[in-house]
Amino acid sequence: MSRKNFVSLQVFAVLGILGLAYFEASAAYGQAVNATLSGKVVDSSGGSIGKASVTATNTATGFSRTVEASDAGEYTIPALAAGEYSVSAVFTGFGKQAKTVTLQVGQAAELDFTLTPGGVAEKVEVDATSELQEPTRTQVSTVITQNQIVDLPVNGREFIDFALLSPAVQIGDTTSGSTDVIVEPVTKLSFAGQNIHYNFIAVDGADDVSTASGIQRGTPPQESVQEFRVINTDYSTEFGRAVGGIVNIITRSGTNEWHGTLYEYFRNDVMDAVNLLQATGAHTLRQNQFGGAIGGPIQKDKTFLYTNYELQRRGESPFYNSAVLANIKFINELKTGVYGLPAEPSLGGVLRSNDTDNGFVRI
Repeated sequence: MSRKNFVSLQVFAVLGILGLAYFEASAAYGQAVNATLSGKVVDSSGGSIGKASVTATNTATGFSRTVEASDAGEYTIPALAAGEYSVSAVFTGFGKQAKTVTLQVGQAAELDFTLTPGGVAEKVEVDATSELQEPTRTQVSTVITQNQIVDLPVNGREFIDFALLSPAVQIGDTTSGSTDVIVEPVTKLSFAGQNIHYNFIAVDGADDVSTASGIQRGTPPQESVQEFRVINTDYSTEFGRAVGGIVNIITRSGTNEWHGTLYEYFRNDVMDAVNLLQATGAHTLRQNQFGGAIGGPIQKDKTFLYTNYELQRRGESPFYNSAVLANIKFINELKTGVYGLPAEPSLGGVLRSNDTDNGFVRI
């Protein structure tokens, strides 16, 4: 069974209508696609600095959002896309402090600032911080980062298989027990032994579960995925339709610089061990997955393009029934002599194919 082509097109347009812009941001936030950053601004003695200005700027896209802290010095910046940010806090009579942090999909992180007396021109920079804490989060979840997706090996480039790195996640009993794409086109996940149909899988906040089968329809090419969060238990109300587990996937976006990749991953019978279950002479395997991706600015700091197209060309010798193999000579004599049909082809000349094209576009 060949996986259906998956083509995703997202259009995020700034329309200049405040109500619509607020609706889109709220909808994205409600699906837990974005991150929330909150914290407190204090002085060196621990006293709150009310009305301080806190600004978060995405280092890749230039997107910036500024909020004003409350009288108690507390601030919250919602609906931030996952990525690296430069976050700064400033208040009249105090030096500016800036920190570089990385926010993950669906994260509710806290970041505090301690300002020291001085001019605004006096700037204290922290190049990087340790992993941000989420003291208000109770759910059990694991984030599979882009570095893991890129660096860890996975058969068939089915990145959803990385969800198996999370605790209590395994392949559902209804599958063949293998994540090989030639056996199962989509890996079916079971959380803590629950039914595979009880899960919710989202791509950029959109429902990716088939109403017919109850499992995910498909996934974008691995090159298009930025990261995803696997939520095991105690998830919040925005995921109310699931009683099993959650896989929340976000895709890559273009940035202020053009970047592109060309790639190919391959397997064949020369490098693989011989499968003892296959008949002698029927060990052919050819699998090539190749494609390209490119992303960059359409209008700097405002509109970005990212596109990826991947192809798979695979041929593999099928498994043969032992009774057929034991009587192949008699079968051929019967076909040719009695029925006038052509003989069975040689074992090595029959290949089971699985060719797919998989595209993704995001604006």
